[in-house]
Amino acid sequence: MKITAATLWTNDVKPMQDFYTGTLDFPLVEETATAFTVQIGTSQLRFELDTTQQPKQYHFAFNVPGDAFRLAKDWLRHRVPLLNEDGEDEIFFENINAHSVYFYDTDENVVELIARHDVNPNKELETFTVSDILDIGEMNVTTPDVAGVGAQFAELGVFHRYHQPINVDFLNFLGAPEDGTHLLLGREDRTWLFAPKPAITSPLVLELDGNLHVRLDAEGNLHHEK
Repeated sequence: MKITAATLWTNDVKPMQDFYTGTLDFPLVEETATAFTVQIGTSQLRFELDTTQQPKQYHFAFNVPGDAFRLAKDWLRHRVPLLNEDGEDEIFFENINAHSVYFYDTDENVVELIARHDVNPNKELETFTVSDILDIGEMNVTTPDVAGVGAQFAELGVFHRYHQPINVDFLNFLGAPEDGTHLLLGREDRTWLFAPKPAITSPLVLELDGNLHVRLDAEGNLHHEK
């Protein structure tokens, strides 16, 4: 499974566009008065204006080459402050052999760069630029109905990473490990790594593998968009 496109919502479009196209320098694909889309490697990320102005909280990750974590982190720290936890500004996930670093965007969404050393391709880079980011590697799906939404995803062929039952009290990683892309299905009010931000049910639209379209509404209900 790959996240080929994602649409999220923001209460203020212009600062977010300036951050993603200016601070991070992602290529602008499309812009209107109420939305913009940027290219994230082989994925597209779109932000639209939320006229309801409701609180939202997203977490998502961008994949970087498996051998480029140090270069990617150095590129990032010259553009944004890195988030810290217990005095550290990075983390190593031994179970998946991956390094990550975290930062906030303008809305204080928790954004991550992750190098999955066994899955993400190596590039033998000497320098790192925004064009070396591979794709959207993770996207949170926060809902009060974790079990129900997990069952719906399974019906659509998107299963738990290790084909385990959905656990409503923990964060569930959906998607095959070898694809290097996961949906992070979890409940409200849990906090993210490296940030004290509580998870909030927030609307989103996802295009998976270029053909599967799903929408999570503001109440956390999942809809299959045909």
